[in-house]
Amino acid sequence: GAAYSVAARASTAEWLTLSNVGACKGGCDQLVPAPQLRALHRATWYLQEHAMVIQRAVQLASLAHEGQARKNGEPFIIHPVETACILAELKMDLDTIVAGLLHDTVEDTDLTLDEIDGLFGPSVAAIVKGDSKQSKLCLDAAALDKEAQRSLNHRCMLMAMGEDWRIVVVKLADRLHNMRTLQHMPRHKQVRIARETIQIFVPLARKLGVETLERELVHLAVQYLFPKELKGLFGLQLLGHWARLQCWGFGQSLDDLIGRDQELSELDLHVKLNGHRQRWLRHVDQWAMASSKQKGNCLVTLARLGGRSSVSAVVLAPPFTGASPRQNLFCVSSSIRVA
Repeated sequence: GAAYSVAARASTAEWLTLSNVGACKGGCDQLVPAPQLRALHRATWYLQEHAMVIQRAVQLASLAHEGQARKNGEPFIIHPVETACILAELKMDLDTIVAGLLHDTVEDTDLTLDEIDGLFGPSVAAIVKGDSKQSKLCLDAAALDKEAQRSLNHRCMLMAMGEDWRIVVVKLADRLHNMRTLQHMPRHKQVRIARETIQIFVPLARKLGVETLERELVHLAVQYLFPKELKGLFGLQLLGHWARLQCWGFGQSLDDLIGRDQELSELDLHVKLNGHRQRWLRHVDQWAMASSKQKGNCLVTLARLGGRSSVSAVVLAPPFTGASPRQNLFCVSSSIRVA
């Protein structure tokens, strides 16, 4: 509420002082951008009592990655901060957030696990150590055939989860941010990383039940693996949007017809039709559909609803000439019920 907003605005000023010259050695060329700090502060609202610990982790990561930059020219510190934000969106605990901020320090800087252990405890150090081990295993997997990749994937997952399942979550958040910024990599690396994401990281996310990460990883990976196919799919989505508007307008006219006819309103078809139409629209939002408008007063909409084991077609038709309103409404209601 309002009390939290005031407290948040007051403490944000403290977070922005992390970019102070005194926070890093030699003038701190590696500043933490304010937008990333604000995002991390907002994302970790549920850990406000541990704000100072997170600040210390940001300071240490900024110091360790000082002078490093990513392929797109951004300061490297943006990557661990964004990784920590992804973890915070999953409401991970304090140790996982801190490990996300420091996950690249042991691999890419002079910082040691003993130093992390001394500053933040053995749990954080263990997660960072496991994340580094996961990185090496996944690099090895990229050069293997599918069967060997599957075997190493299971080995990778079991090893990490046997030590601490949070190691896998940090690795997934790390990969997700890398996928979000993959456009800055050469084409051959984009394909390799996207394929690795589909073969290794998506199954890991699925096994852990982290659906939000799994969906976005798949969505980002297919953009680089199947760019031509996606263009065609985008066209189907536009067609589906137009067809949904046609269906919605048709449903509105049926509502008007029911509302004007006292005899039909007694059958309570209005509630049924609303419920079925909502269910129908939810299906249409997920799958492509084609629509055609014919001469006269006839609109026929065909939709292919993809399921795990079957595909069904649904036909919606407006009142036919000579038919009574009640017959038409029963027909339409039955058709929508099939969806």
